[in-house]
Amino acid sequence: MSLLDGGFRPGGTSRNRPHGHLGVLKIAVIALFAILTLRLVDMQIVDGEGYRQRSVNNHIAQTNILPPRGLMVDRNGVPLVENVPVYSVQVIPDLLPEGEATRYAIYLALARPEMTEVPALQIQEMVRAAIEDGRGDQPLTIRKYLSKDQALTIEEASVDMPGVSLAIEPGRRYIGGEAFSHIVGYIGDMTPEDWEQLQDEGYLLNEPIGISGLEARYESDLRGTVGVSANEQDAHGALIEILETKDAEPGSTLKLAIDANLQNFVAELLQDSLIDATGDAKVAAAVVMDVNTGELLSMVTIPTYDNNIFVNPSDENTAAIERLNNDSRKPFLNWAINPAAPGSTFKLVTASAALQEGIITPETGQFAPKVLSVKGENDELYPLVDWKDHGYINLYDGIAWSSNIYMFRSSCGILGETRGLSNKSGATYDDAVILGNYAREFGFDELTGIDIGGENPGLIPSPEWKKRAIGEDWFYADTCFMGIGQGDVLATPLQIARMTAAVANGGTLVTPHIVNEILSPSGSLVHRIETSTKKVDVDPEHLAVVREGMHRSVIYGAGLRAGVPGLDIAGKTGTAEFKDYDAGGITRQHAWFTGYYPFDNPQIVVTVYFDLGVGGDKAAPAAAKIFDYYAENIAP
Repeated sequence: MSLLDGGFRPGGTSRNRPHGHLGVLKIAVIALFAILTLRLVDMQIVDGEGYRQRSVNNHIAQTNILPPRGLMVDRNGVPLVENVPVYSVQVIPDLLPEGEATRYAIYLALARPEMTEVPALQIQEMVRAAIEDGRGDQPLTIRKYLSKDQALTIEEASVDMPGVSLAIEPGRRYIGGEAFSHIVGYIGDMTPEDWEQLQDEGYLLNEPIGISGLEARYESDLRGTVGVSANEQDAHGALIEILETKDAEPGSTLKLAIDANLQNFVAELLQDSLIDATGDAKVAAAVVMDVNTGELLSMVTIPTYDNNIFVNPSDENTAAIERLNNDSRKPFLNWAINPAAPGSTFKLVTASAALQEGIITPETGQFAPKVLSVKGENDELYPLVDWKDHGYINLYDGIAWSSNIYMFRSSCGILGETRGLSNKSGATYDDAVILGNYAREFGFDELTGIDIGGENPGLIPSPEWKKRAIGEDWFYADTCFMGIGQGDVLATPLQIARMTAAVANGGTLVTPHIVNEILSPSGSLVHRIETSTKKVDVDPEHLAVVREGMHRSVIYGAGLRAGVPGLDIAGKTGTAEFKDYDAGGITRQHAWFTGYYPFDNPQIVVTVYFDLGVGGDKAAPAAAKIFDYYAENIAP
């Protein structure tokens, strides 16, 4: 085969094989690898720190979005709270620049008055603690409740402060006024103890929660659902790319049974009535409740406070809270659900019990002088005292004129003359137990079930309780004084209102409630609060007798000043003696009135309490004004 034929010979070179180009290719490959090697050395060694910082600076940030808290409105849709922005400055420790000196310069900048006024050393310690706790990648709130000017300054300055950002969260403003503070309550920052309990329910560490009032009771309804935003950001927090967003869902709206105008009217009335010719009271409370449903149209306690002081823990607000804590009137205590001796309002229970047990009839006549001395155990003489000489009266007038002697005869009995509730002469223990049982039938000595915290169950004493709590035996006088709502008997204005409603409606004990409906953010019904009830073990015809006695009280008896021309009102006064140890242990009196309107078709109960005064002179006139307001402005 010749070379022309394209053949080859041993030891020869093929004419199609590259000769000089192979060397060039080898040189090119070697050069390319050399360039890549030099570039890797440059990236990893020369510029390695820069690229590492860049990988940190451009990061994925997941932000939890707090939802707007649910609103509250009165029964007519009047808003009582509103949501407002709360500005805070946050630091993500892991995104702060390297070097403690550089970081401290940021802390010093944040410490300036136009930013946070938080000392730089304090910020440094907060960052250090967060890193040690493994929270370096989480936002750390340096200061909350910034002013708008501070927020704007931080927003502008954060561009030059890596790891620092302005956060805007939903806050609260209470616009209903001080008359609503005990009802609405307030929100506050979560404590470490709160966090331990709530973290399993999905709560965030810095999430505000309800502390008192409806804010606390309906926390799960008001809270809403937390949203999430996952974004790629640079070191300054600037958005590079949105990766995922789940909007926060607002909480539900509470529609209250309370009438805002009535609430404010009652609050102003009680405040104006504290000091007058009938006595200088320090504390007052009133309840206006629907007789049949338990809806609370008004529940007022005086003194009150501005719950907005808890929204922003400024120095001024902290000082205000301290003053209120030191106030002897205890402004943070809701006096409508805290007890005092109920006095003669309790006689409605005593009369009902005596009728049901057959001890008396409506026409049972008894002699009721101002003072009656009787013998008790061991022939010990007890002076039983009335507020006036009533003469010979029946049960109707015993209620109308609030006779102590008549109710003594109907509960503990007069030894040697009449028998007590047990229908056995001298049955001190049995009489007390029977009366106590009837009191509990009417809802005393237990919580009413109102949808708000802070309620006290009061006390219905018993021989066993006295022995256990005081270490003393039960005496004849204990039963007698229990029959007129004194001694160790304690009841709240709300319990008195609930008992009165049961008398008025024929024997149904209703559960009071402040909230009527829970609505979605769009206004649709989520849940309606239904009234729970139970029947009182007293025959309706006996309750009708008690109602007639209350009716006569307002027409011509001790409750005369509760009357309003043109309104048919029934009611019962109460004046309870107590030892005022703050005034040297002298005997003073609580003033009560409880009643309902209209007499023949009950709609509402009004119960009024003053810590000082006479029931017929101080509480009854205040109740009259409330009845009048209701009839003029609310009644159907």
